[in-house]
Amino acid sequence: MKTYFYLIAIALITVPAMNCAQTGPGEIKGKVFNDLVEPEPYIEVWVDIAGSNQLKTETDENGKFTLKPLFPGTYVVYATGFGYDTTIIRKVKVTADKITYLNDIDIAAAVVKEREAPLIEKDDPGLHRMDAQTIKALPIRYDAAAMIQSMTPEIKKGDNGELYFKGARNGTSVYYVDGIKLTGALANLPARSYASIQVYTGGVPAKYGDTTGGVVAIETQSYFSLWRQEKNRREIARKKASR
Repeated sequence: MKTYFYLIAIALITVPAMNCAQTGPGEIKGKVFNDLVEPEPYIEVWVDIAGSNQLKTETDENGKFTLKPLFPGTYVVYATGFGYDTTIIRKVKVTADKITYLNDIDIAAAVVKEREAPLIEKDDPGLHRMDAQTIKALPIRYDAAAMIQSMTPEIKKGDNGELYFKGARNGTSVYYVDGIKLTGALANLPARSYASIQVYTGGVPAKYGDTTGGVVAIETQSYFSLWRQEKNRREIARKKASR
């Protein structure tokens, strides 16, 4: 019962903020082939959202598909069509305002695999990003400034605790939490609440304004992400108990 009360409390806090403050949802793009030769149209592709709800789409005549909008989090992507078994791709991470590209899917193989994260993201090659799983494993996860500094050697911490990006002067860096620009100092958040931390040390997107320093965009977990985490935890516990 304590878990349910906790999730309800998180929902009451997170959902209103999610509706008015998120920088924007993410999306998943990919392409489906038959034996990795011919693009396969009309393949159904979907992810589970919450409970029995699903977000579905179909591949076009070129085998391409897009799943959107999706809240930041980790998803399982399913693909199937007439005459094919279901292909499953696990651990597909979605970040706010970003496109997650999947490797080409061979629908004839009907495999279960994990997504291989590319070394360079197509939409932001200079972006430094840290996801929730990485944050959870960090011993410094309770210190937001320390986590940000650890992401790239281009960031230095001054004696006053201020972060300096590529030697930019004091006060030129900006911080956002769920799309809201902070007017004061960067505050620490509960470690479990982080969905992602994105750091721009150059090539800052226009939506963040004109700044000569760096930009830090922090996204917090949505209710749906917490729901999926709790569902997975219960499933693991059930399997262990049945052994």
